[in-house]
Order: sequence, then C-alpha cells, then structure tokens
Amino acid sequence: MPQPFPTIAKQKHPLDWSITPNSQALTELAKGIWDCAVQTNQRPLVLLSTAGPLIGVRAALEQHRPKDLPSKIAFLPQVISFADWLEAAPGAWKFPKKQSDLERWLSVYINLRKHPKLKAWFKAESNSGAWGLAQAVIDACDALSELVVPQLQDELNTLLEAHSLDAQAWLKKVELVLDQAVAKAYVGLSRNIVDEESAVLLTFWRYLTSIGDPIIRKHLAMATHLQAAKENAKNSPGTARPFIWVQTADPKPVDQELIDSYLREYAQYATVVRVSLDWQTVALWPEALCGQDAEGEIVIADTSEEQQVERNINSSRHEGWRLLAARRFEELAWVAAKSIESHLVDKKKNIALVAQDRLAARRARALLSRLGNSLRIRDETGWKLSTTRAAAAFDSLLELIRAPKEGPSANVLLEFLQNPYFDLARSLQNSPQVCVDLITQLEDILLASQAKSGWETFIAAIDKANGYASTHGGSPNEQFIKLIQFAKKLHLAWQSPLLECSSAYAQLQNSLEEAGMAQRLEKDAAGKQLLEVLKRFDLSGGPYKDLKMRLPEWLSLLKTVIEEAAYEEAGKEAEATLSILPLSSTRLRGFDAVVVIGCDEQQLPAFSEPPLFFSDALNRYLKSSTITAQYIQQARDLSQLLVTCKSVDLIWQSKSKSGEPLRPSAWIQRLQVVLKKKIPWEVVEVKLKPFEGQSQPIQKSVSIPDLDLRIPTTVSPSAYKALRDCPYRYYVSNLLGLRKVKEFEEGFDASLAGQTLHALLRNFFQALKTEEKKSHSTIHGGSDARRQWMIEHLMKFSDKEFEKLIAGDARILGTLRDWQKQIPSFVDWQLKRENEGWRYHDAELSVGFTLSITDPNGIKQDIRIAGRADRFDIHESDASAAAVIDYKNQKIKKITQRAENILDDPQLLIYARGATENPVEARIPGREVEQAEWVTLRADVKDAEKIVRVHPVEDMPAVMAEFSEQVVNDLNDLWARKPMKAFAPDSVCQYCEARGVCRKGMW
Repeated sequence: MPQPFPTIAKQKHPLDWSITPNSQALTELAKGIWDCAVQTNQRPLVLLSTAGPLIGVRAALEQHRPKDLPSKIAFLPQVISFADWLEAAPGAWKFPKKQSDLERWLSVYINLRKHPKLKAWFKAESNSGAWGLAQAVIDACDALSELVVPQLQDELNTLLEAHSLDAQAWLKKVELVLDQAVAKAYVGLSRNIVDEESAVLLTFWRYLTSIGDPIIRKHLAMATHLQAAKENAKNSPGTARPFIWVQTADPKPVDQELIDSYLREYAQYATVVRVSLDWQTVALWPEALCGQDAEGEIVIADTSEEQQVERNINSSRHEGWRLLAARRFEELAWVAAKSIESHLVDKKKNIALVAQDRLAARRARALLSRLGNSLRIRDETGWKLSTTRAAAAFDSLLELIRAPKEGPSANVLLEFLQNPYFDLARSLQNSPQVCVDLITQLEDILLASQAKSGWETFIAAIDKANGYASTHGGSPNEQFIKLIQFAKKLHLAWQSPLLECSSAYAQLQNSLEEAGMAQRLEKDAAGKQLLEVLKRFDLSGGPYKDLKMRLPEWLSLLKTVIEEAAYEEAGKEAEATLSILPLSSTRLRGFDAVVVIGCDEQQLPAFSEPPLFFSDALNRYLKSSTITAQYIQQARDLSQLLVTCKSVDLIWQSKSKSGEPLRPSAWIQRLQVVLKKKIPWEVVEVKLKPFEGQSQPIQKSVSIPDLDLRIPTTVSPSAYKALRDCPYRYYVSNLLGLRKVKEFEEGFDASLAGQTLHALLRNFFQALKTEEKKSHSTIHGGSDARRQWMIEHLMKFSDKEFEKLIAGDARILGTLRDWQKQIPSFVDWQLKRENEGWRYHDAELSVGFTLSITDPNGIKQDIRIAGRADRFDIHESDASAAAVIDYKNQKIKKITQRAENILDDPQLLIYARGATENPVEARIPGREVEQAEWVTLRADVKDAEKIVRVHPVEDMPAVMAEFSEQVVNDLNDLWARKPMKAFAPDSVCQYCEARGVCRKGMW
C-alpha cells in the first residue's frame, strides 16, 4: 500500500516519505507534491537526484493538478534536476570560472612539466594514451575531493555569511581554506595509501585541486543556496518555499552523507521532504530488496524477505515478459528489430530499446531506419560524434596534417581528397566539371605506379603518367600537380616542432577554410556540432594560450576531445518514438513496451570500468561507487522495469563468438525457477526463415561470347597471355571488362622500382650514344676507360632517377643500393655484348603486327597485336641483323621458367615479329630481328664467375613459326565465339582477378 504524504508541522528536521517505484510511482509522487503545496500554501521546489524522470514528473503534476487551487500555488511546482539546480545558484557569477575538461587536461600537462616525479611516471605513455590517463587522473582527483571537501561545508557557509562585496577577496579566502584542507588531508591519506601509483596520484591531487574544480563549485553552489534560504527565512518569516528532495537512485555513501547533512541544515530555514523509493513490493530478487550493509556487503535475506520476493514475482505482470534467444549477432539484431516492429503494429507509441549490448542495438537501429519518418529514434546512450561522417572527414584532414615531413601515404592522401566535405573546385579555383574525375584519375595513376607515400613519389608518378600521355596522342593534365601542391601546402603549414595552443587553433581554422571544409561542415548537422566542439580549442583569451606542445600531442588531444563529445540528433515529428537508452535511464519512466537486448550472463549486469588507480576496497574507503553497489542498483532498475511495463522482451545471443553456449543472465534464470512453480516461462529460440529455391549443381566455368559482345581489335601481350593462360579469364577481364578493385599493397612494391630502372637505363644509353659522338671524350681511351665511364655515369643516373622516390619513401634507398651493386656486372655484360658486335639502338618503342581474321559473318577483321619493347640493339658488322631485349627485375630462375612456356607468354616473340614486319616502326629499317633475350636486373653477384644475366630465346625461327600458327588459331577461335573454358593450372588461378566469378575451385 502507498504511504500517505506526511503532515507538515513546524519541525526543524527533514520529513521522510517513501513511494513505491511501480507503474503508479509518478502519480503517487505528483499527488504528494501537490499535497505539500496545499499544506504550506507555497510553490515547492522539487529536486531530482537524476534528470531522467524530469519530463515524466512534470507531466504527472500537470495531469493530477488539484482543482480550486489558490492563485499563489496555481502554477506547477518547480521541478529541476540536481545538476541544473547547482548551475542556478544565486550569486554564481562570483564563483571562479568553471574549468572545461580541456583546460583540466592541459593543467595535468603543465604539472607534468613542473614536477619531475610526475613526469617520470608518465614518460612511457604514448600521445593518445597520455590524454586518456590524464582523464583518469582528473576523475580520481575528483573522487578524493568528494571525500575531503564536505568537511569544508561549515567553513564555506561561514565564509559566505561573513564575506564582503569584494568577490576577489572572498575567493582568496576560499582558496586558502581549500589549500589548508587539501594539505591536511594529504597527510592523512598518505598514511593509508602506500603503493607507488596511488602516491603519485595524491601528488597530482595536491597540485591540481583548485577552486575552479567542479567538486568545489558544487559545494559553493550548495552553500549559496543554503545562505539564500537562511536570509529569506530571516527577512520574510513563513514564506520559505518547501524543499522536496527525490532520491531516484541509490547514492554513493559520500553523497548520502553530504545530502543528509545538507537537508538537516536546510530544514532549519524551510520545510524539507526527503523522498526515497520503497522496494518492498517491487524487488524481484533479494539483493534488490535488502541492499547493502554499512561495510558495503550485500545483506543476506531472511525467510520473510525471501517470501516477500516470491510474492512480488508471482503478482507481477509476467504474462507480458518474453524470453527470446538468437544464435548469431545478425539474428540478435533482427529479432530486436522484429520485436519493435510487432509493438508498432500493436499501436504502441512509446517504446524503449535498452542497450545492454550496444553494438547489437546499433545494428537494430540501422534495420529500423527502413521505417523512415514513421518512427522517431532518440538515442540516449551517447552516440559518439566521432562516428559521424563529418568527424571521419575531419579526421582525414588530421591524418594528412600529422604525416611525416616527406609526405603522407597514398591512402591518407586519397582519403582526404575523397572526403565529401573537401571542396576541390574551390581549392583549385576551377569549375566543378573539370574536377569531377580528377581524383579518380589521380587514384588510378598512384595505384598503377604503386606510389605509396611521399610528395616526391606522387609527383614522379604524375610526371610519368603525363609523359606517357604526351607520347601516346594524349595531353598531360597539369591539374594533378596543382592538386598535389595544394595538399602539400596544407601539410607543410603544420611542420613546426612546437605549437602554441592559440595559434594552432587559428591554423586549424585556416586549413578548414582553405580546403572549403568549414563551409560544408557548417551546412551539416553533425558538422555544425563538430565545429562547436573545435571552438573549445580557442584558448586565445585563457591562461593556456601560450602553452606549447608537439604536433602529435596536440592532435591526439584534439581527437580525444572529439571522441568524448556526443552527437545530438535533431528531433522530428513521427507516429511513434523509440528511445535507445541504458538500463539506468529507465528509472521512474513509463513506456508502452520495452525491448532489452543483451540479456546474457556476460552483459547483464554490466559494470562500469573501475577507476584506474583505485581498488574496490579503496573505493569503499573513499565512500565511492563499488561493484556491489552497482550490482544492487541494476537489480533494482531491472525489477522496476519488469514490474512497471506491461510488455518486456528480454533478448540475448545464445552462442558466443567462439561458438560456446551463452546462458541468460542469472537474474532471468532465478525468475524462471520461481515462475516454474506457477507457469512455465520458456525461452523461444528465434531463427531466421531460410529462403527456399531450386539450385543447380556447380559446373565448370564455360562461356560463349554473345554475338552482340564486342571483341577488341587490339591485343596487348598481357591480354594474349591471359587468353593462353585461361580463356575464361580473358573473357571476364578483357571482353566483359571486369576488374578487381586495386589497392595499395603492403610494404614497398617493386613495380615502381622496375619502372624507374627502365627509365634510367633508357636515359643512360641515350647519353652513352651522345657521348660516343664526342671525339675528345674519355670514353675512347680504351676498354678500362669506357668501363669506368659507364659505371660512374650509370651510378649518377641511378642516384638522379631514384632521388625523388627516396625523398618520398626512404625504404626505396635499399632498392637503389641493391641495384648499384648490380651496375659493375651489368656494365661487364654490356661491354661483352659490344665486343660481339651489338650496339644499343633505341628503347621504349611501341611495335606490333596485324593479322586478318574472318568472323562468323564473313567479315574480314584486322587484329592489331602490339606492345612496348624495352630495347632494340643492332649489329655493327651485319647490316640486316637486329635484336630485341626485355629487362626483367626478377631472378634468373623465374626468367628460365618463363622461357619454358614462351608460347603461353610470347611477349618477346610479339616484339620480334612486329619489328621484323614493321622495321620502320621499330626504327631499324632494312633489318630483321634474329635474336631475342631476357636480361635480369637482379642477377646473383656474389660469385663473379657464375653470374648469369641473360637468357636467350632458343631456336628462334622454329619457335616463331609455331607462335605464328598458334596466334592465328587462337584468334580464329575467339572470333568464331567458341566456348571459353576455365582450365588454368593452380599457379595461374592463385592470382587471377576472375577468381570470385569463375568458381573453378568449387569443382
């Protein structure tokens, strides 16, 4: 039975009143508050210890307003949370400026510099870890202050009563009293704390505590409210407003002592009513009924209390409780979404999703977003601002800024350029149409050259692409260079060893403006909130404006602050509302239906992270929150939820990630034991309904090109190799045009080095030809002089070509050194070749030949087979002889294996036939290619006598005749649209881009 509201007399002590936290709790509370207003003929001040029930209490007061109230109390009683009441303290303008979290973190940073003992303890921390540790230090210092500062309440009251109009003088007195109390408490605490970490923490507390701390401001605010009540009672007797304190959750012992003491003092000047929760008829477990004892241990329930709990369970609305289990994570989220949908179908308008499993709740939310504007979703769990698209775009800028001075990785650069808030057209001062495909083309260039990091590497890759375009009928695009230069300018603006906090904020705003991100973020809901968070770093008018720190430290601090910020969604009108909230936020709130997700034994109950520096025993000494207290509070919160709401779905995942079975929470199992005596309360194993359909056996991948499918009339050496390796592979990649999404490979890729080696060898041999025409050159001084000149200049050309790459990625220096070890042996091979009569002629020439094919329609088709040859040599004594050479940045063993299958990889044969049939195109008129060789640029140079650098195509005339017949047959089959079957060996399939389409591995 509910307790009647007490009769108010002129007593000088708080009145105690209890309400039952069931479905009628808010009604009972509202009627009691109105009773207090009528008895005192005053408008009460109602203070809630937590803000969750605030709206519900106001609604209940409006609903149960008595009729014929005197005009003096006709307005609703003032209902306010404890935190808001503290902020509304009279004379709060006199208080010291409230320190933000950022300023408190910076104070930790400054004290680290001042005190060697603290600095030595923190020196092993990373940048990001240090700020997290700073937050833990501040939280721990607040816990110490909560223990000590209540002892100052009498002195604070005295100071307030006697303070002059000089606010500064009063604050100095408050600060002096605080310092004396901290110094005195420090000695006492030091005797009880002996381990090093806690000793260092005490030192921090001694240095950091100031009158600007939230704990100190809290007690100052309480003291001013008390002083105002005292003055009001003195100046206007009988007009003091009643003070109603509603304890919505069990307080920490230190808070309990503080509130009890404060209410006793407040009762000397006004009516005080202390409202608590009576769990007698609500508790569904003994711990929820009995609570904890003075030592912080759970009180063991006696027989009568256990019987009371059993009566509570049997009289509860358990008919509306459902136990739902899902085997997998996706099923878990799906079950939660379907449960909510079923409640919506039943016309329930106010639904709660209690997120014991935060990840599953997020997934369920994503599934429910399909309902559109018909469902309003309010996330009260603290949706991180860092998870929004705007924050991700901003983070891409931070990653560009923090890159080393040589430049960022290609992934970092592209992520910044591709973020939707980057205004490329504005940054390059060009039209949007010109910029549409620019970033995509740049990505293709960097991927093709595997330019993975460094400004110089990126510019070199663009130069090569522009050079290739110039020599192949295209035009170079200077916008690529402008784009890289713009990003480089943003990056270089931050290459200062130390940053002042005030100037760093100004520089950040400048970078956002230059990139056009500030304007676009301002137009986005999350972006606008992000910009507001960044304003906290505007320290130009504060004590930390001249504070200097390294760039990585400042960026880590920036990320930490953004990570702590919550994203607030804009409200909207809808037919129903879904509130996603933690269990603690359900207190004294009514819902039409509740879905609790994550009710397994691992997640219910869920305990907050323990303080970094305090054990559970030390927490008890400090009268702070303990695991036992959290356990009891959650048992009460769940009891209240189950008893209050008619429809509660309890959902959990019955299989863990490792496949081990997961049981429901022990609280649920205990309820099942009691309910089995009356009705069975079984778990429903929910399964997704499988899709039913007819399947066909997997067969070998075979395709017949459609008559309308266009077959290319040009074939490159790599495309022909694909056709020989596997016709199905050629069908997928060259006919359908399907390509695997390119990525930057791990580590340094040799393709960029190979391109550079080809380029420097071409430049070197062209310089050699020019030098030979100089009659006075030292190159004509004999074989030794020629060898020396070639080695020296090849070394110089190598240094020059690799210089930009090394500036972009220092790892390439190893590749250069490996190549330079090859140079003497390579020169010896070149000299030997010259002694045989061969001379370098030209390089990087496009050569090919044409075949005439008749398609199925009888139409003659000309097929061009062409590629780019690395090098052509001519023979001095034979005016009709020429040779083609292909450089390979591979070991000779791989080249030998390639030669064994030359008909399947006929690159050299294509070059040889193309140059022979079109000597003018190959710039060797009147000559025929009689020799074709592969030359390795990675020969084993450990043993000079056993160096093998070249592998020739053997029996070239016979091989060429066989190839000529083969290529005609292959192209005839292709144009005849014969079946293209997958039959490649595993060595080809392993790296095949069509692997996911082919299904060969499923045979």
